[in-house]
Amino acid sequence: MITPTVAGREEAQLYEELRSAIEEYEEGEQRQIVLSRMIRQLRFAKWRKDRMRKVDAYCQRIKPATLWIILATGALVPVMLFSLFIWVSLWVE
Repeated sequence: MITPTVAGREEAQLYEELRSAIEEYEEGEQRQIVLSRMIRQLRFAKWRKDRMRKVDAYCQRIKPATLWIILATGALVPVMLFSLFIWVSLWVE
């Protein structure tokens, strides 16, 4: 889970890399390639931060009992599906 502070640090790091990429390369094709890659990463980081805000807020306030229910359900679903598959295949024969 990525907290808002981690997402902010990631975005700040990407901006710092973009600034260093601008200073590192002279005008030319290589600079354009690096800049376009960094801009894509920044846009994705911003998009992810906006989209995941609700999920991150939910994960911050989840209770341990709810977490155990989610984990138990996730662990039992494959067993139930396999049992259902066996039951149906025996019934079909």
